[in-house]
Amino acid sequence: MKLTRKRIALAGLVAALVAVAAGLVYAAWLANGTGSGYAKAASAQQLTTVDVSASTTATLYPGATGDLLIKVSNPNPYPVKVTDVTGNGTITADAAHSTCGSDAQHPTGVTFTDQHGLSITVPANSSAQATLASSVQMSNASDNSCQGATFTVPVSLSGASNAS
Repeated sequence: MKLTRKRIALAGLVAALVAVAAGLVYAAWLANGTGSGYAKAASAQQLTTVDVSASTTATLYPGATGDLLIKVSNPNPYPVKVTDVTGNGTITADAAHSTCGSDAQHPTGVTFTDQHGLSITVPANSSAQATLASSVQMSNASDNSCQGATFTVPVSLSGASNAS
């Protein structure tokens, strides 16, 4: 009988210790709170074009429609999709054909048709080349001095981030 009382006393002591330990766990302080984290957006850098005149194919002659070759440089840390290329200034001939387009008596006769709804993907910190088919025209008014000229067509580029 004594042994049973010792067991009951021991069981009671263990139960008391468990209750004290549980009380200490629940007595731990809880802490909650609110605050702010911070992130900063980069500023988009302008897209530019790169000179590709050396690799341009001759597709123009009076009365013809030809192709415009562009190479777009993207200095941004994310890919960009160019959707629009629009004319942005006077079309000029290369220096070796300085008479071509020099005045009203020597017109280039070259025009550019704005291109919309494009999908030119330019990788981050890289460049991409595209041919805009049938986007330049040379009229019959083009001066004879424009034969063999490479034309610079100033353009504006529009697009948006193409990051996934």
